[in-house]
Amino acid sequence: MSEPDGTRRVITGQSTNGKSVYTHLEEVEPLRLGGDMLRHIIWGWNELPELPLYEPGPYKVNEIPAGRPGGVQVELWVLPPHFPLAGAHENASSMHSYDTIDIVFVIEGEVDLEQSDGVTARLRRGDVVVQNGTMHAWNNPTDARCVLGFVFCGANRTDS
Repeated sequence: MSEPDGTRRVITGQSTNGKSVYTHLEEVEPLRLGGDMLRHIIWGWNELPELPLYEPGPYKVNEIPAGRPGGVQVELWVLPPHFPLAGAHENASSMHSYDTIDIVFVIEGEVDLEQSDGVTARLRRGDVVVQNGTMHAWNNPTDARCVLGFVFCGANRTDS
């Protein structure tokens, strides 16, 4: 599978003397999930940070902030052609939801997003999805990879 060209984590902060600096400027090693799916965890926090923010040092990987209001996770996903393939990550290949608001940017390729009512939308490069904690499934029926940018925002769910 081809990977995105040089996916990097580029994070800025404000030093103690008030200067804008890069706290992270580094390659991101993707998590290799089943079915040739790649997940690059770029940045996030568990609770709303205060500014000025200065967090140098090794980045600690968080999980998707389901049910953690104020939590955010930024990721880049690469879905191979004909995803889901055998052995695909279960949440990427079947209906699932999180207690999050997901903002999804289609960076490259096309992907089908199915909602639990059975309606599927074909998303193309440049499309932006705001998914409000709904049941959904991803499918790349094309012969090309699809690259998606995600911002997961933790939320409370009041229904069951």
